[in-house]
Amino acid sequence: MAAPAYRNVADAIRADIAGRRLVEGDRLPTVRELAERFDVPVGTVSRAIDLLRAEGVVVSRHGRGLYVRTFSRVRRTSPQRLHRQHWGQGRSIQDADTHGRMRVEHVEVTEVPAPATVAEALAITEGAAVLTRSRRFAIDDRVVQTAISYLPLDVVAAAPAVAYTGPGPGGIYARMAEAGLAPVKFTENIVCRMPTQQEATELDLPTGTPVIAITRHAHIATGRCIEINQMLLDASAYDLEYHFTADS
Repeated sequence: MAAPAYRNVADAIRADIAGRRLVEGDRLPTVRELAERFDVPVGTVSRAIDLLRAEGVVVSRHGRGLYVRTFSRVRRTSPQRLHRQHWGQGRSIQDADTHGRMRVEHVEVTEVPAPATVAEALAITEGAAVLTRSRRFAIDDRVVQTAISYLPLDVVAAAPAVAYTGPGPGGIYARMAEAGLAPVKFTENIVCRMPTQQEATELDLPTGTPVIAITRHAHIATGRCIEINQMLLDASAYDLEYHFTADS
């Protein structure tokens, strides 16, 4: 069965990029010009462009047209990235994903009343104060992820450095471990969905790009949850890879 015409158009544009006839930052021809080039209706080109936007291959700049946006997806490998051998040796969890690529991280720390779902998971009273660590990650000058962690204040009291914007080698898990609160079990819930307008703005997402929402709970040996981390990933920027045995 022949591929739909819009996929053929998308494939041809990808081939131009792979062959470096178009490079990052180049402005694409207009939709009408592409329709003439491929001898297809404008609507077919629009569907091809929507597909390429969702993949992160092209980006619209308001009032300026379409531009090439090449980006090597970030491979987020689990569960190895959370292994104590990694953060316990002073390495950042994000380093496990980026492997030396240029990364910029903006961190804000504050106290807020615990939302109901957070309070339930942390076994505290709804509305009780919790520490939040909000982060925004950019890789190779592209914003790829936002995240917010919620921490009970007794954990903060035991490991004060978790309240620093720069908690030191190994991040907050290493500081918790030094205080006898080492995470020993993690659970992650993953949902793929479309972003809210605010989320799309924060991640600078092209129209039609989905996000991957990941909620992680960190548990200590007693079973207590001591951190909730809510992450939002640009789905076009990540490749999620999981390794586990048949006995897991």
